[in-house]
Amino acid sequence: MLKVVNLHKSIGGQRILRGIDLEVKAGENVVIIGKSGGGKSVLLRHLIGLLQPDEGAVFFEGKNIVGLGDEALSPVRRKIGMLFQNGALFDSFTVEENLAFPL
Repeated sequence: MLKVVNLHKSIGGQRILRGIDLEVKAGENVVIIGKSGGGKSVLLRHLIGLLQPDEGAVFFEGKNIVGLGDEALSPVRRKIGMLFQNGALFDSFTVEENLAFPL
């Protein structure tokens, strides 16, 4: 259902993700736990297309979602749920965009 292959991402010269591989099959639940600054949120943002990788691919239901626009990502975003610690919002979104995101 969800597959991440060799995902790399640097932000501001800092290497955040270094060759991440992940596979989640239909019916599985996954929890991502790690230290602060370890790249958890960066990974999750790639899974719903909020960030684009420097290298690698993200497949959802067999389709590579890297490079897709918001309209094409809408069905993906309806099927992937995320809960940030302390109810955090997407810091790159306005309040309106955060409220409209699940819609």
